[in-house]
Amino acid sequence: MSGSAPRQLTIKQSLLAAISTMLVWGLEYYDIILFASLAPILEMYFFPSKLAIISAIETWGAFASTYFVRPIGAMIFGWIGDVHGRRAATIIDAALVGLATLSIGLLPTYTTVGIAAPVLLYTMRMLQGIGLGGEAGGGATWALELTPRNIRPYINGVMYSGLSWAVFLTSFVTLSAKSMMRESFAIIGWRILFITGAIPALIALIIRLWGSESMEWLERVKTRGVVKVPLSIVLSQYWIPFIALILINLGLTIYYYGGSGYWPYVMRDIVAPKLGLPPDKAYTWALVLGIYGGIGAVIGELLSGFLIRLVGIRSSFIIPSTLMLLLSPLIVYLAFTMNPLSIYTSLLMGILFGLTAAPQTLYFTSIFPTEIRWSAVAFGWNINASIGPLTTAALLFALEYSPSSPFTIAIYGSVIMVIGALLVALGSLIRVREY
Repeated sequence: MSGSAPRQLTIKQSLLAAISTMLVWGLEYYDIILFASLAPILEMYFFPSKLAIISAIETWGAFASTYFVRPIGAMIFGWIGDVHGRRAATIIDAALVGLATLSIGLLPTYTTVGIAAPVLLYTMRMLQGIGLGGEAGGGATWALELTPRNIRPYINGVMYSGLSWAVFLTSFVTLSAKSMMRESFAIIGWRILFITGAIPALIALIIRLWGSESMEWLERVKTRGVVKVPLSIVLSQYWIPFIALILINLGLTIYYYGGSGYWPYVMRDIVAPKLGLPPDKAYTWALVLGIYGGIGAVIGELLSGFLIRLVGIRSSFIIPSTLMLLLSPLIVYLAFTMNPLSIYTSLLMGILFGLTAAPQTLYFTSIFPTEIRWSAVAFGWNINASIGPLTTAALLFALEYSPSSPFTIAIYGSVIMVIGALLVALGSLIRVREY
């Protein structure tokens, strides 16, 4: 009995750590869909201009600023996590992400404080991005180091599902809020969505304040000391696994951001006029597809541990990513032509994406030694987070300024998603040592 107690405690700690990471990390996808859904409202309150194109650029610039600073957050929190401890880094980044998200919902508007309003919005967005730069990859490092190796694939699936729960819940909550609040949604509803978005970060912060330090990190520090500049070791000695990380994660980032991440915006502003439909109808349809895609991704992520056990970690990337590559053209075409079958293909796409995406955290944390792990995973991950959204920007620019039919739109989307799936497969073929 006494021998089993520490193991039970470890499993409890690992579950709590995984849940806290799931909650904070989920805010990334919550923010993507929420910002895309609320862009016209934020544009009206923070970036009023006589020229619509100027307002749009300023609004989406605020969105992009979060991603441009994420590598900075990765370097800062990677250094804290590798040099001063995992737990300290997770506590600080959870607090930063939560406070920044809460503050956005409380900001005064342009009519109240003038130019200070957009400046404050940009500031909060960048602070949020710095926090997410530490969390993305870093929170997973801490949680998985607290987990017994034999159950890591399953705990990893639970942890990663937070991103897809966020997709599902944001689409559902946004639809519900717009339906219930109607006229008042544009006045106060958008604030409520940002404010409530900070609740998961608060719960995660409480868990982390009572959480444990990684024994794996403590033992490595005791035996070998700390690396003063861990990122320099990553780039000079571990560049091959770093390239594998870049390819796999960039592929999934492009697949999501350039494929389905901005469907609400594309459907409302581009597809609806092409099909001669009311923008709200196309927008609602995109959110419905987001709900089904999110459900599918959660299913795939929760099943990913079983696939890893069945075929191994590398094949768990190759099999679903190959299916994604083959099915992407059909999935995107059905979505952009608003075919009823796209509900089922979005569910299928979500399952395949979840099966492919979830193993990456487990894999990335296993191909770098403990003393540089946080810096390696976080920095590589967040370089891609800065690049990925640019694929959507390029797609939107091409569609806005070239005559396109829904069929042409589907071709653009298909090409981007196929490229993403191909990068995942290529990265999975690189053989590296596991630690």
